[in-house]
Amino acid sequence: MTTRLPSTGAPEPATAPATTCRSDEVVVIHRLFRRLFAEAPALVRDVAPGDVARAGHVAKHLHGIIALLHVHHRTEDDYFWDRMTERAPACGLHVALMRRQHGAVSDRLDLADEPATSWAGEADAATAERLAAELDEVDRLLVEHLADEERDAFPVLDAILSDAEWDDIHKHAKRHKPPLPIFVLLGLMMESIPQSERDAWFEKELPAPIRVAYRLAGRRQYERAIRRLRPQATPIAVAATA
Repeated sequence: MTTRLPSTGAPEPATAPATTCRSDEVVVIHRLFRRLFAEAPALVRDVAPGDVARAGHVAKHLHGIIALLHVHHRTEDDYFWDRMTERAPACGLHVALMRRQHGAVSDRLDLADEPATSWAGEADAATAERLAAELDEVDRLLVEHLADEERDAFPVLDAILSDAEWDDIHKHAKRHKPPLPIFVLLGLMMESIPQSERDAWFEKELPAPIRVAYRLAGRRQYERAIRRLRPQATPIAVAATA
């Protein structure tokens, strides 16, 4: 059970729903976004001018991760902030900050999405630098936002959201078709998990059919995608899938 913080404005234990700490599940997703957007500017800068084939692969990846972050933030907007306002009114400043940061990140993502399209067809140096600079700014904003959200919002959300509500959020997220191939996304997710925890996460968090499919075909799909995306890098393996 979560211990409610006196300063959150959360309802008293006698009237509040039973809760458990579930924001750690979102932290795993945050790790993914930190990694993806930290490396994104370098992916663009590493493409040689005129290498349209590789620029196309990188641009497709960028469109996917931009769409993925948009979906993630829309889900948080739909399920988190109004409930925090209603159930933890003392946290109004935190809610306002989260909304502003989401808006700023969303605007910057859109500014990166457009040049990614034109760069994919030309792979010219000028558009590449413009795109990389926009992605640098996305990364800067995102690092600040995710730290603020995990520090200021997640303890409150753990206190005020019931298990049923967390489950509803998961169901909502699963209704969206991933903007990246599912096994590529799964491989990228595992990259963001510390190596010492990766096998346990794979066994605990994924349904058996997904684990089997990843072992049989999904891992190869992920490795092919990573070789196109990062030609000089070695795809990160998960021992449990070997």
